[in-house]
Amino acid sequence: MQNIRRVRDIVSIKRTIWSNYDRFRTLPVFYLERNAVLDAVAALPEDEIAKIAADCREGGVRWRSFPKYMNKVEAALLGNRLLVDASQKDEPLFETVGGVPVGDFVKIRECASGAAVSFAVAGTFDLLQRGNRNGCTEIRGLGVTPETEFTVVNELLPYWEDRYSVALKSPALSFAISAEDPKLGKKGTSCIRLYVIEEDRVAVDDLGKYIDTTPLTLWITP
Repeated sequence: MQNIRRVRDIVSIKRTIWSNYDRFRTLPVFYLERNAVLDAVAALPEDEIAKIAADCREGGVRWRSFPKYMNKVEAALLGNRLLVDASQKDEPLFETVGGVPVGDFVKIRECASGAAVSFAVAGTFDLLQRGNRNGCTEIRGLGVTPETEFTVVNELLPYWEDRYSVALKSPALSFAISAEDPKLGKKGTSCIRLYVIEEDRVAVDDLGKYIDTTPLTLWITP
């Protein structure tokens, strides 16, 4: 028979996690933090779940322990990889992605309503696409070819100026592009960062070093 108390505890934890907006420090474009934490909590023994549920109820809407669990989950996902971020440097970090020169790896198609991107890969990937006021699309086992296009800017949608990201994950290759604040101290600017998960690092660079990203950043709110 299903443990009703455990179900109620999970529901309580789920509701509280929903109100937390902390982000992964290194892998925010690849994973949904709240889902990852809930999955990790749900896999714990029942007595630990009950303690967490009690902590959630006592803490009210915001679960103060959420960042602690989130950091543990991210550490497990990272393993021994280090973050290497060259986006603030002049020298390019990448030569190739998946064996393809970066300038040929990401293709941009601009149209009257916005822009779409495609990637020089062929295979099965898990997709996580964020955008439009925290909306997201998550698809597992998506077949991707170099002709597969992902619409990242649609000026006919509400909140189209919001930042966005597209991440594709597979055992062989995981990468993402993300519209972000370039952290240059200038208001109203944005950049596109390229993320690649490699064997020993998570590598990040400004895609603008390799191709013209203007169609992807035009009027995007940083």
